[in-house]
Amino acid sequence: MKRIVAIIRPNMLDDVVYALHKIENFPGANMTEVRGMGRGFSRRVKESRQTSSIGYPAQVRIEIICTEEKLEEIVTTIENTARTGRTGDGKIFISPVEEVIRVSSGLRGIEAII
Repeated sequence: MKRIVAIIRPNMLDDVVYALHKIENFPGANMTEVRGMGRGFSRRVKESRQTSSIGYPAQVRIEIICTEEKLEEIVTTIENTARTGRTGDGKIFISPVEEVIRVSSGLRGIEAII
């Protein structure tokens, strides 16, 4: 199993969610509003520091746990749908998941996410 964490622009969320739901047997996702800074942020800090507060850009974090078989399709869907071609489109992180437990039923492993 894999964990996908995607940080994207808030205005792209509806398009990304719609595209993900087109994937057969999509396992679902959690989304949260986040704020952060990328490598281009230091330029803004220097400009803003003299005039007002800095202000961290708003982003949306999408977290998905999926099977190995669904990984590439989900990542490609997020990547292609969220891309505007401008700096700040976001990032996608992929990491292994050791175990998943569905609290309501006690199911474990892949059965807990499909």
